[in-house]
Amino acid sequence: MRTARFFVPSDWIAQSAQAFSIPAGSMHKQIVSVLRMKAGDHVSLCPNDGTEIDCEITEITKAAILGTIIGTRMGEPLRPSITVCAAITKRDTFEWTLQKCTEIGATAFIPLITDRVIKKTKDVPARWMDILREASEQSGRTTLPVIHDPSSLKLAIEQTTKCDRIVLHESAGKVAIMPNVRMMDHVAVFVGPEGGFSDNEIAELASAGSTVVQIGNLVMRAETAATIATALIRFGVAA
Repeated sequence: MRTARFFVPSDWIAQSAQAFSIPAGSMHKQIVSVLRMKAGDHVSLCPNDGTEIDCEITEITKAAILGTIIGTRMGEPLRPSITVCAAITKRDTFEWTLQKCTEIGATAFIPLITDRVIKKTKDVPARWMDILREASEQSGRTTLPVIHDPSSLKLAIEQTTKCDRIVLHESAGKVAIMPNVRMMDHVAVFVGPEGGFSDNEIAELASAGSTVVQIGNLVMRAETAATIATALIRFGVAA
């Protein structure tokens, strides 16, 4: 059975005392009532600093779960660093994008409000944060991806000035090939909403030095394109 993994605040872990404490709350309830863990069981705790801490539960009370630290390991850095700049689509498809790109290894997200976006939210819902955390725990990550506040295309371009930008777009039947991502350290992939980026937006991205590509010769849904592009970049594969 795979050890349960949880992202926790760093102050729940006392490295000097080789101990941890999980106070009463949703995580406490999940461990005790859902997973039905008990003293002697092992958990892995991640304080979001790149480490994964192997722990043994020694005591469970209504107030807290207590235990000892057995060992610590460093997670492998995710390379290249990938920022997914995805236009906000309807709830289920955008959440799917967040989940799958996190599992693949995206390091940051910038939700885009573009010309053809219908739902123009200004905030990051708590549910999006929960999806990123759960997907990170499930996939074995030791750091959580960063999610920025929803932004305009102009602001997203400014936020990614240090990245190699790759823009997904239907290129009027002409397939533009994915660049050599093996040579890149920081990549920002831009994905439009259903209907794609407008001509003006493509011109704005191109004038900022972005590479406009088309993956294959079939039309993909926004969430499919974002996930496939993240995988191609993450594993250094040319489309």
